[in-house]
Amino acid sequence: MNDPLTVCNVGAGYRRKHPVLDDVNLIVPSGSITGLLGRNGAGKTTLIHTALGLRKVWHGKTQLFGHDAWNAPASVRCRIGYVPQQFVDFHWLTPSRCIDLVASFHADWDHRLVAELRERWSLPDEPIGALSPGMRQCVAVLLAIGHRPDLLVLDEPVAMLDPSARRNLLRAIGDLNAETQQTVLLSSHICSDVERICSNVAILHAGRIALDADIDDLKDRVRPVYGLDPVPIGADVLAHVGSRLWLRNWHRHDLSNAARVGELNLEELFLDMTA
Repeated sequence: MNDPLTVCNVGAGYRRKHPVLDDVNLIVPSGSITGLLGRNGAGKTTLIHTALGLRKVWHGKTQLFGHDAWNAPASVRCRIGYVPQQFVDFHWLTPSRCIDLVASFHADWDHRLVAELRERWSLPDEPIGALSPGMRQCVAVLLAIGHRPDLLVLDEPVAMLDPSARRNLLRAIGDLNAETQQTVLLSSHICSDVERICSNVAILHAGRIALDADIDDLKDRVRPVYGLDPVPIGADVLAHVGSRLWLRNWHRHDLSNAARVGELNLEELFLDMTA
C-alpha cells in the first residue's frame, strides 16, 4: 500500500535565487499523526502546498497515495481534507449554509459527526465573516473532516484558538485517528500540542527536514547530555548549544565524563535544533 503522502528531494519556493525548501524528504506513514514542527517562516506552508500539489516543485517529486501530487486525479483529491492557516472563504454564508453547500458534493458526508462537533465547539450560526478567527478556523475543520478523508492536512489549525478550544480540537483529531486510522499531518510551532496527540514528528529548519522520528522512539533514544568532555562528533549529535548536547543513541556512548544526563524535552530539542 502506498503511503498517503511522500516528499522526495523537493526544492521549491517563490524565487529561484531564494529557495524555501532545499532537498526536503518526508514520508507521512499511513495511520499516523505526524507533527510538522518549524519556527514561523520556516516553510511549513510551502511544504504543505507542494506536498498537496498546490504549488509546483522546482525539483524532486511529491506523491499522494502513489500519484504525482501536481497531476493527482479527482479520485485521489477526494480522499484529502485540508485546513489552511487562515480560512477566508464563504464569508457571506452562515456555518450551517456553508456546511450544507460543501456536504452536497459528498455522498458520504458524516452529518452526525459534524453536528456533534458544532455543538461541542458552541459554533454560532452567524455569517462566517463576522466570526472570530478561532471560530472561522473551526468551520474550516468541519468542512475538511465531514467527508471522512483518508488524509487530513492541517496548517497551524490551533494558532488562533483559546486553550480550551485548542484542546477540544486536538482531542477530536485524536479521536478520529483512533476510530478510523485516518492519516494526519499537523503543522505547528507549539511543541506541547505535537507531544499530546502525534505519533511522529518532523522538524523543518533551514529548508530541510532536520529530524524525522517516531515520538516514542525519540523519547527512548535521545537525551540531553550536559558537560560532556570530549564532545563526540557524527550523526548521533543532533544539536550542541552551550553545555547542552543532544545525543541520539545516548546509551551506546561513553558518558562517564558527562556532568549529567537529562530527560527529553521536545520543546528544548526543537529550539536547540533550530537555533
